[in-house]
Amino acid sequence: MLPSSDGSGAEAGDIVPEDAAGADSSGVPARPADATVMTVDYVHDGDTLFLLPTDAPTSDSGTVKVRLIGLDTPEIGDQAECYGDEATEQLQALLPEGTQVGVAADIEMLDQYGRSLFYLWTEDGRFVNYELVAAGAAEEVTYAPNDAYADLFRTAEISARSSGVGLWGAC
Repeated sequence: MLPSSDGSGAEAGDIVPEDAAGADSSGVPARPADATVMTVDYVHDGDTLFLLPTDAPTSDSGTVKVRLIGLDTPEIGDQAECYGDEATEQLQALLPEGTQVGVAADIEMLDQYGRSLFYLWTEDGRFVNYELVAAGAAEEVTYAPNDAYADLFRTAEISARSSGVGLWGAC
């Protein structure tokens, strides 16, 4: 079942700080055991995508618009910024249409535009939000109180910047 989207706070599927959630040797958290499983409908840009509950029919009636927590990618389209298309391509590569993804919320469930706010993990356990920042496709952005992984993302951005990867080498 999809976590509550009323913005009232934490529920099942919520993350716990990385020191309690289980992490690999690099400190990257494992997918929470109670993460909600959803299916990728399509990727809009580098930090926004549409998901379907796994038991939903393949129509957009049950589509959930998701904004990834803890990061920001360059814009695409009319207000395109350097590396926007590449960031979108990286998210599409991590989450091709039709793949299943584990989702977990933080404290606030929705942003000011009504998008669901989630951390995402691939089926093989890759932490999508972190992967985008570490690859230089996104910069770390913290909007409290959704900050459970802010330190991890900050560290990943510093490493990406110093290595000149992604947008840090291209823009």
